[in-house]
Amino acid sequence: MDKNANLVFIDFETFNVNLNFFSNRPWQVAMLKVKKGQTADSFDEMIKWDCDLSISEEAKKITNFSQKKFDKTAKHESEVFDDVYNWLDSCDYIVGHNILGFDMYLMRGWCKIHNKPYNHFFEKSIDTLSIARGLKSGHYFKEQESPFFQYQYKMLNFRKKGMRTSLGELGKYYSIEHDSSKLHDALNDLYLNLGVWKKLKLEMDRI
Repeated sequence: MDKNANLVFIDFETFNVNLNFFSNRPWQVAMLKVKKGQTADSFDEMIKWDCDLSISEEAKKITNFSQKKFDKTAKHESEVFDDVYNWLDSCDYIVGHNILGFDMYLMRGWCKIHNKPYNHFFEKSIDTLSIARGLKSGHYFKEQESPFFQYQYKMLNFRKKGMRTSLGELGKYYSIEHDSSKLHDALNDLYLNLGVWKKLKLEMDRI
């Protein structure tokens, strides 16, 4: 990867874990612009939708969701979409933890209701969950065997008993300083994800 590449880290907090956009949508989106390992800009918005979906009581506890804060600060999705789309469209790579298994599918649904193309978002995605599973299992990427995009999906579906690759577990494994009580806050998770990404890159460079 070009060290001067412009990266955008993205994370959604959602009403549930369904991949169907009409059954699940993000109520929070956060992004980081990163270049040469440094954060250049950040974005964090709560999102209102014209639908009957609501966050579950369990999810509220996990994410420390505040209805009062949401009602006060959330913006209609139409006010947020263009910024999210433009950030993703203009960057060289999109980075996130399990984005190829979750976030990008919801982004696809969001793009569809605004009639915007989205396939290129998948093609330039870097999934730190996939990379971590590959490194921990010893299934390293080999360019002569398959494109990186296909490799990531293969690793995304790889399971091994006792292999801990959640964002929080990787933060502990790499001794990255973070506030575990704020996990599942989208922006907080992205700063942790950035730290994890730096550690994964170091491991990949040694192979």
